[in-house]
Amino acid sequence: MTELNEDFAYCLEKFGLPVGGERIDPRVIEAYRSIVPDSMIAFWKECGVGLWLDGRFQLVSPDRYRGLLDLILQGDPDYPPDQSVLVGFGAFGKLLIWNNEKYTLEVDLVEGIAYTNFPNPRFNLLAPDRKLPGELRHVDDPIYDCRERTDAAKPLFTRAVKTYGKLAYGECYGFVPAVRLGGRGLLEDVQRVRALEHFSILAQLGPIELRYMDTERRKIVVLRALGG
Repeated sequence: MTELNEDFAYCLEKFGLPVGGERIDPRVIEAYRSIVPDSMIAFWKECGVGLWLDGRFQLVSPDRYRGLLDLILQGDPDYPPDQSVLVGFGAFGKLLIWNNEKYTLEVDLVEGIAYTNFPNPRFNLLAPDRKLPGELRHVDDPIYDCRERTDAAKPLFTRAVKTYGKLAYGECYGFVPAVRLGGRGLLEDVQRVRALEHFSILAQLGPIELRYMDTERRKIVVLRALGG
């Protein structure tokens, strides 16, 4: 039995084992050993991947989404796709990408916006072995839901589950037509779709704007377009 560090152990205590997914091929795990922290390797070996919170967040086998990262990150100076990994995604297409040098990158494919969390040398930083599970412990936060594009802006996940059923491993909820193609972003426009195919389409709808949350000045800074 592989021993998990305290941060991943907390994730298991909070969310339980990922369900409905798969064990990751040992050869895949070894291929990503230099790209993710050892704590992630240990978690993959011990727990595999699958759904948390009835599909609100889904942990994935990274090799299955390598082509998607190429679409999004090809040519990016800070997050090269061969040094980055998709750890998981929210039910509507919020991707959690990890890079050992730059840490987390959150990509909202619905809106075409990404947020980076560049390590700031002015502050004490958690080591990667703790930072990555530290991000995963917050996958129940509202940012991994999606709000309906109405004046009320109600969260959609719980209502989507009731209306369309629970997601299976490899599925997501998608707006049809996509919001970036003029879709309304309403509950009635949601469908259960294959995540990889849907995300690949959304990734090609135009540039994804890379932003940084400047907590010192309490403002959002637009950096550039993601990718090359």
